Amino acid sequence: MTDNPEGMPLLTVEQAASYLQLSTSTIRSYIRSGKLKAFRVAGLRKVLIQREDLLALLEPARPAEL
Repeated sequence: MTDNPEGMPLLTVEQAASYLQLSTSTIRSYIRSGKLKAFRVAGLRKVLIQREDLLALLEPARPAEL
């Protein structure tokens, strides 16, 4: 598996944190608070995040000009 998350539909917590330049604890906090949807692989401790859910966290730094 590649470490480039750009084309990957599912990311680990570590990949998601790296992709958004955040800490893994911030990503885990978003998951715990319900801000970010994540899935646990049955029988494993591995947590996966859909890339589109991760990108949905992003919002414009400035409101769009009307």
